Amino acid sequence: MAKAEHIINQLQKGPFGQAGEILAEDGDLEVRVQLADWDRLGCRLEKLEMKGTQGHSLKLDPIRLEKELTYLGEPLRIVELEKHCGKAILRSFPPRRENGTVSFFEMVLDAPDGLSLTRLAYDRQLGQRSPVPVSLTRDTLERLLADLVNLASNH
Repeated sequence: MAKAEHIINQLQKGPFGQAGEILAEDGDLEVRVQLADWDRLGCRLEKLEMKGTQGHSLKLDPIRLEKELTYLGEPLRIVELEKHCGKAILRSFPPRRENGTVSFFEMVLDAPDGLSLTRLAYDRQLGQRSPVPVSLTRDTLERLLADLVNLASNH
C-alpha cells in the first residue's frame, strides 16, 4: 500500500481551484492525472493514465478490473480482449443516455503502453466521440488510484 499512498500524497499537493496535470511516480509505476478542476471536495477528471517505467510492462488483469471497479456510477464491462497481447477495452455498461448523447467510461489497457481511463460522449447526430470531464469526489479518485496501483502491484 505504500506505493499507492505515495502517489496519492503527490496528488493531494495538486493545483487547487484550477485545471492541471499531476504526474506521480513510484518505483516502476507512473501515474498521470489530468484535471479540468480540483478543490478540497472533488474534481473534474479529464484523463487518468498509468504505465510501467524502466522498461516494465503494466500487468493488470482486465477481469479483476471489471470485478473491483464497481463504484464509478456505471459498471465497467470488457468489450474487447486480446489476453495473449495484454490488451483490453472496458466500457460502461450500460452507458448513460441523455438528449441524443451517449456517455460512458472507457478504459484502454495495453500492457506495454499502459492504461488510460477517460469519459467519452458520443453524439449520434454528429457521429463523433469526444472526451468530457467527469465529476468525482476526491475520495472516489483516491480510491480509484489506490485500487489501480494495488492491482498493478499484485499481479
